[in-house]
Amino acid sequence: MKRTALFCAALSVFCACSRQLNPAEKEEARRAELELQSVMDMVSTRQVPPIEFELGSAKLLESSHFLLDRIADVLINHTNIKLIVSGHTDDTGSKAFNEKMALERAGAVKLYLAGKGVYPDYVRVYGYGSRMPVMKGTSEKERALNRRVEFRITTRDWGTVY
Repeated sequence: MKRTALFCAALSVFCACSRQLNPAEKEEARRAELELQSVMDMVSTRQVPPIEFELGSAKLLESSHFLLDRIADVLINHTNIKLIVSGHTDDTGSKAFNEKMALERAGAVKLYLAGKGVYPDYVRVYGYGSRMPVMKGTSEKERALNRRVEFRITTRDWGTVY
């Protein structure tokens, strides 16, 4: 549960637009951002556990389902919103293993959201392995903070995101 602090601290929630949005689209993006931020606030106050996986696996722990259900609700209720899911690992294991694990974990999140009704093409996944730590160090506490899944909301067309 040490991941709670990292998860909330590392979570980047923002709306980025590649074209001028009309007022209705701006309002929808603002509301989605507020809703997702309220979900993340629940994680930071430990009302809801963060997203966690079985050790060395991409299998979601059941404790993660409530949070992912709330995120799915936000995406379903705001159809112009897209989600970027980024998986991160600690520095144990090889670079190849960490990048594969990070991508598989982000993919597991996407698969879960799709199972809840989120249109799969509105979710992109990236695996960064241990390349983007939030904490430098080798203690178990520091490594636990680096094992995380981050979310970013965007209203951009996918061709303009990266």
